[in-house]
Amino acid sequence: MIPIHIPILKEKIGEYFSQISSDKKVILDGTAGEGGHSEYFLETFPESRVILVDRDETMLERAIQRLEPYSSRIHPVLKNFSELNEADLKIEGSDGPDGILLDFGISTYHLKSSGRGFSFQSEEELDMRLDSSSLSAFTILNKYKAEQLLDIFRKYGEEKWSTKIVPKIIEERRKNPIRTTMELAKLIERVIPRKFWPAKVHPSFRIFQALRIESNGELKHIEKAIPNLWNHLSPGGVFACLSFHSLEDRIVKNHFRDLAREDLGILMTKKPISPEESEIDFNPASRSAKLRAVQKKSR
Repeated sequence: MIPIHIPILKEKIGEYFSQISSDKKVILDGTAGEGGHSEYFLETFPESRVILVDRDETMLERAIQRLEPYSSRIHPVLKNFSELNEADLKIEGSDGPDGILLDFGISTYHLKSSGRGFSFQSEEELDMRLDSSSLSAFTILNKYKAEQLLDIFRKYGEEKWSTKIVPKIIEERRKNPIRTTMELAKLIERVIPRKFWPAKVHPSFRIFQALRIESNGELKHIEKAIPNLWNHLSPGGVFACLSFHSLEDRIVKNHFRDLAREDLGILMTKKPISPEESEIDFNPASRSAKLRAVQKKSR
């Protein structure tokens, strides 16, 4: 059985969205994933409609299937959230979304069932693409120059062992291409001395993170999306983002801070909200989540 992604901090996000004055809210779920957050919104706000967006066709289909009981209230869009335009966002009877959620996490399906090499816990081909427009992790790992690999491992993985890992990758790929998750994970195990392995995760997790970010241009899309979507958000609307590492959270923090400084929005989270221990115990994937929200000032 394919595991279902558990939506993180859904009640807290719902609490922020409940401060939107309209009962007939239009909510943009910019990263539909498994549809868990959208399901919660549709249940919690009975007159709401959801613009259901994902760049990954498989994920969008899975979300639509999960939300079949609410089919008349969802509006699916197969697109990257950074590429949404007025035509996508102004559904019938609406001037734009009243609530926006961007969840930057990778779904349980991607990690455990997609077969695309997102996880170092099973033997899979190194792919990591969320859509066909992206470069595969295999191409990045085997074709990028040493300086390029060093740059992305430092910048996107914040990996202190990058200067040791990159030469080993170059050495190995001269013999044979590095094709699978296990090949890469074992290589990193050999480079980083065991006494320096992190306590709760595999030592290769930062390299996998960096490859996934580079493959899908994740940070660039976040940078582009926030100001674009803010322009389409209705006055009094709420914009919420769920981040899972410091690089994402920093982008969100800076954009939301600037909106508040320019007197365009009111910060609903002066500091990021993290899940309580009870949620982390129930859903360990929520451990690193950080939620920020800002409300657009009314005209």
